Formats: sequence, structure tokens, C-alpha cells
Amino acid sequence: MALLKTSNSTCLGYGAALLATIIWSGNFIAARAFASSIPPCQFNFWRWAIALLALLPFAITQLRYDWQAILRHLRYLSIMALLGVTMMNTFVYKAGQTTESLNMALLMPATPVVILLLARIFYAEPIGPMRLFGMLTALLGILVLVCRGNLQLITSLQVKSGDLWTMGCMLCFALYSLLMRRRPKDLSVQGFNAAVFSLGLIYALPCVFLEIYFLPLPEFSLPLLGGLAYAGLGCSALAFWLWTVGIDRIGPVRAGFIYYSLPLFAGIGSVLILHEEVSLAQVFGGLLIVLGIWLATISATRATT
Repeated sequence: MALLKTSNSTCLGYGAALLATIIWSGNFIAARAFASSIPPCQFNFWRWAIALLALLPFAITQLRYDWQAILRHLRYLSIMALLGVTMMNTFVYKAGQTTESLNMALLMPATPVVILLLARIFYAEPIGPMRLFGMLTALLGILVLVCRGNLQLITSLQVKSGDLWTMGCMLCFALYSLLMRRRPKDLSVQGFNAAVFSLGLIYALPCVFLEIYFLPLPEFSLPLLGGLAYAGLGCSALAFWLWTVGIDRIGPVRAGFIYYSLPLFAGIGSVLILHEEVSLAQVFGGLLIVLGIWLATISATRATT
């Protein structure tokens, strides 16, 4: 019975992390589509404001019990808010202004590598041969996918400011995922997310005010409002809750390997939304990513049983 319960919990963790990744894949489409319509800090602020409004009806009752725990863990919650709310997606929307999608697609899926290295440094987690092989296989699939089979394109890439912003997002996401391991057990998931969302919005205000003062105000068209709603309700409220569940069940390293599949789902979204054709290189790259994730996660599961 205990083994069955553990198995169900593990499956739930993988499913939650995968669904969060699918939802997040659309965030890059939104970042590119609205890069010239709204400044990055304001896009990020309204995204999380919508997420908080969606979360509060479900969390308000629990917050009465979690209030003391929130005060006890305010420093930890502030760090998580800065990493996961104030900074991370602001960096994505800033990167979308100046860098090509190829560069972003190459950099962002490498986040699990950062998670793996940080887990090794801070938690002494081993990097076994099969896990390393799976990671390299997935990385090869990503390269094939985004380069459409022509790996020589990598040598022509130029590092722009947007690439550096994307690297900053990678680091934020890796640290956020690792620090989720220390989420206080006396604080519910609803209370945790409500506190992180609220604190992140507060810490984002100075940047928002600077943009309002120095930059033109955005025009809130229907497409932009739709993009904000998707980012707020889907990418923020739902996906972050799913990612929290995934981290709790399977840990940051294995959840990080699930994140490898993001370019695959981003490619599917491009076909459905932008009506792009599917190439053989995209199919082959996607299969390599799935194979790499399977090898890495299977080895990780065996290592913990």
C-alpha cells in the first residue's frame, strides 16, 4: 500500500511538472508577440496581479491560518518572490525585445543543467553516467530542433543583451526550483503562492514606476489583454501551482529534466498558432528530447529507490 501511494505521488509529480511546462511554452510566444506593445516590467506586473486576483478566492480562508507562518518565514518568501515573480519573467519579456527566438530557445532549456550543477554544489547530489547521458541526449535534441538540423548555425550566433537577460532568467528559475526544497512545511501551498505573488508585486513597483515615468504608456488592446490573461491565469497562477506540486513530489532535479521538453511544446504551439510547417529536423529533435528526459528521469528514479 505504501509503495502504491509513493508511485501515485511520483506520477502526480511528473504530470504536474509536465503540464506546467506545456503552459509555460506559450509564454515565449507572448513575450515575442507583445515585446513592442508593453514594457517588460509592466507586462510582468499585470501578469502577476491577474494571477494574485485569481488565487485569492481560493487562498483567503487558508491565509487566516498561514499568517503567522508567513511572518516567520518572511525572509525566505521574499527571496522566492524576487526570484520567481519580480525578476524571472521580467527578464524573459526584456530578452524578447532584443534577441532572436533561436538564442532564447537554445538558452532556456539549459536551465536543468544549472539546476543539476547547483544541486551538486549545495546538496551533494550525484551525477550518474545515465543521468548525464540523458541530459546530453536532450541537449542534442534541443540543438537539432531549434537549428532545423543545421548545427552549423550555432557558430554564427552572436551574444546580445537579450541573451544575457535570458541567462539571468535561467539562473532565477534554477535557484527558485532548488529553494522550493526548503518550502516551510507549516505553510500551505495556497498561502505560499499568495505570499510570494504579493511580495513579488510589491518589489516590482519601483521598476514599474520608472517605466511609467520614462516610457510611453501601453495601449491595452484586446490581443494584449488576452496575452496578459493567458500569462496571468495560465503561466502564473496555474503553472506555478503545478510546478510547486511537481517539486514537492519529485524534487527540483527531476522536475528540471521535464522542463527539457519546453522547446517541443513551443514548436507545437508555433504550428497551431502561427501555422508553421513541421520539418523532419523538428520531429527528430523532439524525439531526442523525449528520449533524453526518459533516460535521465528513469536513472534518477532508480537512484532514489
